[in-house]
Amino acid sequence: MGTQPARQLTEAATTTFQPAPEATDVDAATVHRWLENGEALLLDIRETDEFEMERIPGAVLLPGSVLDTKSFPVIPGLKIVLFCLTGRRSLAIAERLQRAGFADVYSLAGGTMAWRAAGFEIVDSAA
Repeated sequence: MGTQPARQLTEAATTTFQPAPEATDVDAATVHRWLENGEALLLDIRETDEFEMERIPGAVLLPGSVLDTKSFPVIPGLKIVLFCLTGRRSLAIAERLQRAGFADVYSLAGGTMAWRAAGFEIVDSAA
């Protein structure tokens, strides 16, 4: 008699649980190709001081600390690629955006470090 509520709770939990969508990490070469083809918008989610030190040309700054899923831009027909220094922050934010219903959101795998390692242009204010 005492196990019935527990079993009902377990059954309810297993039938209503939906795992959070996993954001997709995309390599630098793919992102570069998307940008060349006009298929993507590149969003730098680092903080302003990081952006001012170095950035990927054409990237738009939208610091993760102020990013709000309710006011996040919807741009039909464009993939949104987020990036940071290593890709960890951008992946976490991409997952948050996907949970909020944004479908074409990606994270640049390895961030600016991978972009630079792939030989793509970085604007460096120290240079």
